[in-house]
Amino acid sequence: MRHLLLVAASISALSCAPKHPSNPTPANPTSPPPLLPPGPPPARGNADVIRLGPSALRYVMHQVIHIDQEFQGMRQPLDFGLRAFFAVTITGPADTSGYPTTITIDSIVADSGTTAPMGINLGAAKALSFVGRLTPKGAFRNQTASDSTAAQSLAPVVGSFKNFFPRLPPNGLTLGATWTDSVTENDRAAGSVTVKSINRSHAVAWEDRNGTRAMRLDVNSDFTVKGSGQQTGQPFEVAGTGVRSGTDFVAADGRYLGGESRDSTAMTITLPIQAMTIPRTQVSKTTVTVLP
Repeated sequence: MRHLLLVAASISALSCAPKHPSNPTPANPTSPPPLLPPGPPPARGNADVIRLGPSALRYVMHQVIHIDQEFQGMRQPLDFGLRAFFAVTITGPADTSGYPTTITIDSIVADSGTTAPMGINLGAAKALSFVGRLTPKGAFRNQTASDSTAAQSLAPVVGSFKNFFPRLPPNGLTLGATWTDSVTENDRAAGSVTVKSINRSHAVAWEDRNGTRAMRLDVNSDFTVKGSGQQTGQPFEVAGTGVRSGTDFVAADGRYLGGESRDSTAMTITLPIQAMTIPRTQVSKTTVTVLP
């Protein structure tokens, strides 16, 4: 599972060593939404194969991040959490590029006691939308933002939802299937930072997901982070490795019903001008739920 709404934020803040670190307590996760009505049964002959398909759903994505780093011999912890509320509309028919897909943000709010990283104006997210194509493998590609200026300012915390959906085999998801895929992403919100992931997936079982029959998909990943950039005019270099584990749920009719993931990263941030290296560890938890 790669629901990392704040991946760019984690990277673009790398060169910032807070002078007055704080340690607020993130708010508790949202309560589970009311039960969703079961989707229509899959077509005859395809009951054992799941593919992402047309739907119109509203989601909330909650991510909590804990950062520990050392700067000039001092430990600097930081905790923050954000919730993003947005709607996803997938329409058919699909063409060779996939299904036409629109993701529209309603709002992004910080957890009580925390603030947005880097002082980003979260209000600019209101009604920002991304139009693109959802491929059979679950990649959201060829996005166009409704407001390029707002999208750029929010890129550290929004990105473009390219990894929001779970990755599926090209021929669809079947019970018991296992597969491995690799993904390389270049994140330019902070400069040129490359994230390479190797993902091992397993379609474990049919389960009840808030009243809907859904396939449970477990994913375990190893990833590397490497690159460079500038923050407030100060060049930096970053390198690190991490692990991630997650679970996604996909209904028999192709609706994505959310899930949860956790990741842990160890990295070093180098500030060449100051000839300084800052060790950092980062742990995050991301939860995606469907809203009524």
